[in-house]
Amino acid sequence: MNLRTILSFLLLLPCCITAQEKTRGVHFNAGIKAGFQAVTYNDPEFGIEGYIFDENNIQSNKIGYTISPFLRITRNSFYIQVESIFGITNHSFDFKDTEQNSDGVTARNSTTYTLKTYCMQVPLLFGYNFVDQKRFGMSVFTGPKTKFTFTAHDEQEFKHFKYAGMKEILKKRCYYWEIGLGVKIANVFFDFVYDAGLTDTSEYIITEENKKFKSSRRDNILSFSVGMIF
Repeated sequence: MNLRTILSFLLLLPCCITAQEKTRGVHFNAGIKAGFQAVTYNDPEFGIEGYIFDENNIQSNKIGYTISPFLRITRNSFYIQVESIFGITNHSFDFKDTEQNSDGVTARNSTTYTLKTYCMQVPLLFGYNFVDQKRFGMSVFTGPKTKFTFTAHDEQEFKHFKYAGMKEILKKRCYYWEIGLGVKIANVFFDFVYDAGLTDTSEYIITEENKKFKSSRRDNILSFSVGMIF
């Protein structure tokens, strides 16, 4: 096989692949998206000797940010999509501690725990395009998601607790189930996503004196993103 034959083969190869994709109805697309997310919790429980947090207390949702490249494989109206999402999440918990002072007067002290995490989220999604026009489309999708938390970069602050040097040890890997709705206009799309937490996000809380307290909560993630698909 001479050089001219090899060059001709290389030039014809992309055309052959495209023709096979059309014959089989399989299409490959890539894209990138960015958006916002907020974290909520399923009945979180903390017990830190006098400081109790439960569903009657306040958990504040603060906006976090995400950016994600993705790859989509489509056949007919169905597709599989894999993503690699870098995210920053912010949330806080307001505890209410009740105690009596020396005069027998009951006082309520407000204590707050704020948390900022950096994470990588990897979903594997299965979708269906129930509207698939040339310039407009809508789809639903679902699938498992794994979140990897970078604990070395966590920013935590425990305010007005009686223990010094408190720190929460977060699980490095958590699992979710994702459902969502996608809307596409030309090459621009919008995703609305809900992630249900399947595993606890926390191991325990530890103090400077090495006292450990159990923390139990599963986080749910609400997110919105906009992106381009090619």
